[in-house]
Amino acid sequence: MNKIFYSLKYFLILLLIPISSIAHDDQDSRIEFWKKYYNPTLEVHQSNIPQIKISLNKIGPFFQLQSKVKNFTLTPDQDLRNNNSWTGYGKLFINGKYTTRIYSEYLFLKEIPVGNNEFKVILSSNMDVDIAYNGELISDTVIFQFPEYNFAEARSKSYGLSIQCEFSDKGLAERERLSKDGLKISESSSYLRCRYDSQKNILDAFKVEMSSFQLLVYELTLDSLMKRLLIWKDYEDNNISLSSAREKNKFVEKNMDIKIQEKYAGNKHE
Repeated sequence: MNKIFYSLKYFLILLLIPISSIAHDDQDSRIEFWKKYYNPTLEVHQSNIPQIKISLNKIGPFFQLQSKVKNFTLTPDQDLRNNNSWTGYGKLFINGKYTTRIYSEYLFLKEIPVGNNEFKVILSSNMDVDIAYNGELISDTVIFQFPEYNFAEARSKSYGLSIQCEFSDKGLAERERLSKDGLKISESSSYLRCRYDSQKNILDAFKVEMSSFQLLVYELTLDSLMKRLLIWKDYEDNNISLSSAREKNKFVEKNMDIKIQEKYAGNKHE
């Protein structure tokens, strides 16, 4: 009885080996089928092959994605009609994630992820079918680092902007006016505003790269600048006296130094 059982067991094992192999092959073909089913392509057969070229244009602090197409027309009015390879729209992917459709040459980007980014636009028909030529999707890709500088360069740029603010034509005129009143450039809300903006707008993107101590100093510095800005704005609006403004300003600076020293001492004992 045992011999019959073991013989049957080995027979079943031998029988299952080719079945599992076939099942694996079937699984691969099924995956390939569903990929094509959910991501169909439309092959180009006309002689004028569609083309796309994308680029990022910086406009002030913002960016526009420019998509130049050739032998292809962007047709937002023909959605879900005319499934051909010469009209349709672009599909924008940022770091592999679908973001939006492109119906015009210029697209305003509200924000760009920090770090190295891949922007890819694939041409699609009005029926949401990706267009391909010889099996390859018709698309274009650009790689863009945001911000365009690293942490060390950002700190230098931040410092450069605050110095530029002080030594610009406007800053020099302001310094001369302040000195006549017995004031320093740091006793000016406009200069403090410049310092606050240059640090916040440039260094904010690198907060994830800062050590806990660097982050503390950064946040305390911004907090101090904003508080001092408001103090000197109050003085300029004749809400407080010069002596009161200087006393409050000194208190803010001293309080920031104390907090930094406390953190530094705490780090040394860890």
